[in-house]
Amino acid sequence: MNMGGIQHIKGNYAAARMYYQRALRLNPGSGLLKENLAKLDRLEKRLTGGEVKI
Repeated sequence: MNMGGIQHIKGNYAAARMYYQRALRLNPGSGLLKENLAKLDRLEKRLTGGEVKI
């Protein structure tokens, strides 16, 4: 999860998503990971004008 956070802060959203998703597979009940992925979704939606690329 830390690597996801680092990449998120650096603006490397694709890498952040990959790390968050990997961590979520290991800890599927993590509310923090789910929230971080939701934040990425909202951010990418704003940046792309409404389209979220996954």
